[in-house]
Amino acid sequence: MYGGVKILLLGGVVVTNFIKKGCSQDLLLKCLMETVHQGFTIFDEHLEILAVNETAMKILDIPYSIFEENSNLEDVFRFNAKRGDYGPGNPEDLVKARVEIALKFEAHDFERQRPDGTTIRIQGTPIANGGFVTIYSDVTHERAQEKELRDARRELADRLDDRTRQLKENRDLLFNAVNAIQDGLGIANSDGQVILANDRMKEIYPGFESCIEKGESVSEVIRSVFPEEPDRGVDVIMNSEVMWHEKKFPDGKWYRIDRTRSTDGGIISVYTDITEYKKQQANLQSHTDELVRLLQQEKELTEMQREFVSMASHEFRTPLAIIDSNAQRLIRKANDITPEKAISRSERIRDSVSRMQYLINRFLNFSQTQSKGIALEVQDQPFRDAVYKTCENFIESCPTHQVKVDIERLPGTYSYDQKLLDICVTNLLSNAVKYSPNANEVRLIGYLDGRHLIICVEDDGVGIPEDEIPKVFDRYFRASTSSGIAGTGIGLNWVAKVIEKHNGKIDVWSKVGEGSRITLKLPLQHVEHDQQRASVA
Repeated sequence: MYGGVKILLLGGVVVTNFIKKGCSQDLLLKCLMETVHQGFTIFDEHLEILAVNETAMKILDIPYSIFEENSNLEDVFRFNAKRGDYGPGNPEDLVKARVEIALKFEAHDFERQRPDGTTIRIQGTPIANGGFVTIYSDVTHERAQEKELRDARRELADRLDDRTRQLKENRDLLFNAVNAIQDGLGIANSDGQVILANDRMKEIYPGFESCIEKGESVSEVIRSVFPEEPDRGVDVIMNSEVMWHEKKFPDGKWYRIDRTRSTDGGIISVYTDITEYKKQQANLQSHTDELVRLLQQEKELTEMQREFVSMASHEFRTPLAIIDSNAQRLIRKANDITPEKAISRSERIRDSVSRMQYLINRFLNFSQTQSKGIALEVQDQPFRDAVYKTCENFIESCPTHQVKVDIERLPGTYSYDQKLLDICVTNLLSNAVKYSPNANEVRLIGYLDGRHLIICVEDDGVGIPEDEIPKVFDRYFRASTSSGIAGTGIGLNWVAKVIEKHNGKIDVWSKVGEGSRITLKLPLQHVEHDQQRASVA
């Protein structure tokens, strides 16, 4: 005590506090401990507890007995650690760590949240001669208010962001909706100043954007493309008797213009491209003539379909003839025919029935075939024998002509659709016989030529004019030399499609009065024949 002033060194700093001379220090300390709103503790250099006020006990939730029984800070740390104030871990390890920090006697200011949610601010100040004074403040309410304030600010910011985003989305939605309109759209206010236009309108009037920026009128926009147009006010522009409703622009396009008043007295203008409509008006008669032509074509197609039915009937003749001839022989020689012969004749009848069933299915799907193409059923199978059997069946049903067959040079096997190729060969033989009524012989020759498998059918018939040969594979085409001979013009078209599906080619040689030769060329990449194996050997 000096002159009524006590000089203390606190943490190396000289602090001067006024205390009246003669005043009881015990009374002052008691008054301070009982009236201050913060908790405080005083520890010496050995961490022995010198003083703890009641507020500190309440804030720290430590009973008086703990301080009475344990006068060291380490014991207080241990009490807190055991009840979980410091979180998980070995209590002794937690105590040791905190004692080591405390013995450094460093100033500190931090906050700790107790398990019950209470937030405590702890401020420690070292004493010059060792030890320190610690002040405890319950800041739970303040932190809660701060959190509420932060949350409120965040919520306000989020709402502001949401509102801003909504406004932007609404604006973008408006612009996108306006630009999505295929017609040109322009809007002017009640004074006639243009304020908005979609992209299409800006294409129609390239200067529209500049007019918006300058605050110019609808009339100025129109004059940017049609400078000869007079300057008109809003009322005149809205006068249907004065303003045009259809207009041809310099680029050659026609537009229909619809103008309406908005609720605020402005003008909404819609420009619709009617260029195609104008063209349609000009070409209406031409389109009508085209429609008549198409109707006539449809009528002709219907007639062709009827002809096709006749062709289908024609295709049944060969298998029916085979069935009839074999059935007659079975009847005539019923008493002395051998079982082997009977079985052979019966098998031919069954093969012909099977072929008829196949033809029926193909003809029923004729329309689908024309639109989607012929579907092949390709597999590796006997080839030479199959062609020979087809020729044999045809010969049996053809009493008017001799059919000479030379196919020994054909491969034994090939990857192809046997039934479709059978129809092709039969068609060619049938045509050869049909179009050589004055001859008595037709020929079928098969051989290999380079990378192709060749089948030729020759006749000495009426022939085909040279200028008509390119058309012989067209559907329903019939040569001029076929007059008086029954037919539909579908057979060769069918053969050509089948060969094309096999990646092959079909050629025609013909001369009027001398005959015709039809040549089928099939690629050898699918061939597995004994001749190739022999050449390799």
